[in-house]
Formats: sequence, structure tokens, C-alpha cells
Amino acid sequence: MKKKTFSSKLFLILGTAAVVGFSGCTDNDYDLSEIDSTIGIGGDGLEIPSLSTEIIPLKDVLELEANGSVVEDEVSGDYVFRQSGADVAPVHPFIDKITVAEQNSVSNDLELTFSSASGSRRRSATRAGGQSVVADGWIQAFTYEGNKPEEVVDLYEAEVSSKVTLDIDFSDVKSVVSKFDQIEVDMPAFMTINNVKCGGYAFEQSGSKLTLKNVYTSSNMTITADITSLNFKEKDTSYGSLSISGGKVKMEGKVHVTAVASSFNSGAGTTGRKISSVMNMSKFVVNAATGKFNPEIALSDLGNIKVSGIPDFLQGGNVVVDLYNPQIKLTVTSDMDVPGTLNGVIKSFKNGQLLATVNVDNIPIDANKTSTICICRRSEGVSGFDHVLTNPNLSKLIETIPDNITFSANASADQTNNYRFELGHNYTVQPAYSVDAPIAFGENASIEYRDTLDGWNNDIKDFELAEGAYVNMDASIKSCVPAYMTVSAVPVDVNGNAISADELSVEVTGSVEASKDGVSETTSPVNIKVSQMKKGAMKKLDGIVFVVAGKASDGNNAVTGITLNANRHTLKVEQLKIKLVGKLIGNFN
Repeated sequence: MKKKTFSSKLFLILGTAAVVGFSGCTDNDYDLSEIDSTIGIGGDGLEIPSLSTEIIPLKDVLELEANGSVVEDEVSGDYVFRQSGADVAPVHPFIDKITVAEQNSVSNDLELTFSSASGSRRRSATRAGGQSVVADGWIQAFTYEGNKPEEVVDLYEAEVSSKVTLDIDFSDVKSVVSKFDQIEVDMPAFMTINNVKCGGYAFEQSGSKLTLKNVYTSSNMTITADITSLNFKEKDTSYGSLSISGGKVKMEGKVHVTAVASSFNSGAGTTGRKISSVMNMSKFVVNAATGKFNPEIALSDLGNIKVSGIPDFLQGGNVVVDLYNPQIKLTVTSDMDVPGTLNGVIKSFKNGQLLATVNVDNIPIDANKTSTICICRRSEGVSGFDHVLTNPNLSKLIETIPDNITFSANASADQTNNYRFELGHNYTVQPAYSVDAPIAFGENASIEYRDTLDGWNNDIKDFELAEGAYVNMDASIKSCVPAYMTVSAVPVDVNGNAISADELSVEVTGSVEASKDGVSETTSPVNIKVSQMKKGAMKKLDGIVFVVAGKASDGNNAVTGITLNANRHTLKVEQLKIKLVGKLIGNFN
């Protein structure tokens, strides 16, 4: 159902009261066909008593299309350009697991040697004034290698799943040494070992070093452990190193054993006696890692906003939609522990032609949460977001209301700090965005409201103004609207074509002052004069097209930043006086 607009209420009174209001009726019982029924009404002035309208809210003036891009906020009543982007498919950053496999391994048997008390490396293990038996050196050496995915920039620590089994064989030395007072087993410091078992012996663990007491040689000893992590930044390289080089993950290491016995059987022949070993270590599969990563976050297209249902007052060649603080609201949901940034390009189009391009860089993507970001022209009054970014060019996107708005972007992970990343796991990054632009003017804003009042011709075709006659209308306009308004008018015929000013003139004098705060009323005088410039022109008249231009500035002062409100911003016409100057001639022949 069409709303009764302000201009309808006002100008229907102005345009018809003096013209249509003088029409009478005839008695059907009489045949007037043979009577000269030309009647002149008026004289020096015929005036209709002063009239006033009720308070007219903007919602009765500005008609919004259902499901359009400009809406009346349900809570505040503010007019807002509001449109959500189309659904965007999530992207799934992914980095392959790293497999580090054995390239080479070497065993080394440890020969027993004798050490005096003064030269003993383990003073606590020697007899006073006597000798001890020592086996000291590396017993296993290994080299492992794997391919590094290009998305892995650097590694600090890798979470792995690997097992190691070390069998220490005492069969060659047990006749000489029945018990070692202490055995130390050192693995590379870059390894973290857990769930260690030493063949039933108690042990002390310090990092990757195991210390056992009173180890009997009557049976071999098997050590098992889970290797759970690798430290790429370990500074202790005594027994091996871990590195990334040339797209490869390289691991070199040794297992070192120091065994000391204070008691031994010298008669058994100690020369050439050795401790041997066998080691099995599975490949290393890196399931997760802490480091620097650059996974592909393929957010090339954040979607296309289709703009529709734009009201007439925001369209037209003279309209400049300079909004005070348009906002793009972006949400990015990410389950990665790695934060990132997004660089975007926002474009607006009309009829396939590019209107404006706005670059928005360094948009944060928070780790493992849904980030809310507001990209706005001004930051004041903007709250409730994780991040607020300002861009003074944002309003250019909709200075001319577009048909669609696109948002393209590229995203990357933060590579300046170390973060944890699960390898072989599909993460999810899901963006969504909307445009939310309160209809609040910037200083260059200009809107235009048009209303056509027609269908008058049947009522006025039998009337015309005598030479020199005119209809004069005076009114006081009270306004709470935060915009300067001027009115122009064009008379039209039954075909909707403009009647030239040299035939019929409609002059509007005066303008409506803006409310400086959108609350306080202003009062402005307005005059409308309808004059017939050429005889018979009044008979052509079917209506008037009124154009109300609203601007933020009157050339000297500007009212900005106040959102147009459907209910709070009102107009009222008071002291409306309609006067016929001269004669109105009705021809009823």
C-alpha cells in the first residue's frame, strides 16, 4: 500500500485547493446546453483560511522498498544502508606431515679399559688406591632425513611419534665384570624421551640422559623409550644436531655410553673385551610443530554484495551519497593457532562500470577464534568489535549507489613469531562480511526526493486563469530534519511531459533550514506561485512534479553525522495560506 507522503499532503493542498476547490455542481433536472455558462470567480483576491498539517515523520515521506538495501532499524528507527554479502565457502589451510626416515646407522663396540684412581673420570666409582674398569664412547650413530614442506618456514620444536630400542650386550665382558657400579646413557639433547624402561632397573633421567646403578652383566639390558619431540634450537650439540637446510630436515646423532665398574676379575683376561649393542629406531613422523609457517589461506574472493531496492531519494544524477560513517563488518572464524593478516580490495560497480576501489590492508585474523572487525570511515562511537580499522575513502564506494560490491582478499599467516601447527590437519577459515552504513550525511551529501501529484486534469480542464491571474501559496515549514532542503516544481500534462515555463510557471521561493541537532525545530517561510503565462495553458495541467533536494551544507554551514530517523525527524506545515489573485474562469458550456 502506498504511503501518504509529506509532499502529497502538502502539495495536494497547495496545488488543488485554489483550483479544484472552486468547482461546483449542476442540477441534472435542467438542460444547460443552450446557456452560456462561463463564470468568473475571484477578483483582487480570494483567500482560503489558514491551514496546518499534523506532524509528519520521515517514514511518511521516504518510502522504502520491501527487502531493499536501505532499511529502517527495528530498534532505533534509524535509516541504514544494510546488506550482507553472499555466502563464502570456507578455506582449509593444510600442511603435510613431515616424515624423517633413517638414511644411515653405524654400531660401535666399546672396549673395556682400566683407569687408576687419579685418572678416573668417575671418582665415585673407583676403589681407594685401586683401579676401575671403564667402557666409554659412542655405541650407535645415525643419520635421518626428510623433506620439508614449503609452507614450513622455520621450526622450533616438532612433536613426533617414534620409538627407540637399545639392546646392550654384556656377553663379552661378563666374565670380567659381574656388575657395573654405574652406567650412563646419553642420547642427543635435541630429543625428548618419555616412557623409558631399562630392563627392570631403576634409573634417573635428566633430559635425554639416563643414569643406572648396579647393573649386572649376567643378562643383557634392553632400554626402550618413546621419542615425543625434537628441539631444533637445542644448543647442546655434544651428541648430535638437528637442522633445516635446502628443503630438508636433517638429523644426526649418537648414543654415548659410559660404564664404570670398581670390581673386576683380572684373571679372566681383560684385553679386547667389548660391550656391543643393537639399536632400532623407527622413522620420525612430525604430527605437529612449533615454528613459523606460511600455509595457503586461499581467501581470494570474500563474496559479492548485490544491491537492490534502493529508494528513489538515494538515486539520480544529482545525488551524492556522502555518508558520515559507512562501515564494513567482517567476521573471520579460524581454528588455527596461528594468527594472520588479510589484505583486501573492495570495489563497487554500477551497470558493469567500476565506480570506486578501496584498499584495506593489515586486517587481523586472530588465532583460534571468531574475529570481529569493523572497517569504518571514522572510529568515534564504534565499539563492540575485536578490531576497528579506519579508512577515510570508504564512503567513495557508495557515493553513487552501486549495483554490487565485491571484496577480494589475500591472507597470510604471521611469520614473525613461533606458533603451534598441526600437520596433516585440515584447518578451517570462514569469512563473512556485510555493509552497514547509517544514512547520516557527510558534508558533501546531497539527496533528492521526487513526488508527482497528478490526475487533476478532469477537475480543472474547464478552468483557466484570467490574464495576469495567479495562485499564491505561503507556508511556514517546521523541521527537525538534519538537512537543508530546497523545493522546485515542474508542471506536467496528462502524458507526464513537462509544460514549459513560458506556458505555465511554478515558482518556489525560500528553503527549509536544517535542524542542527536533529531535535530542535527550525521554522522557514516558503512561497509557491502558480502563474499562467500563455492563455489555455491551465487546461493542459494534470499535475506537478515536486523535487525536494536535501543537502548537508547550505554553502556556509554543514550538519553532519546525524542519522536520519524514521520517527524522530519530522516536518510540519503551519499557516498555509492559499490566495487567488485575479479571476479563475470556469467554462461550463
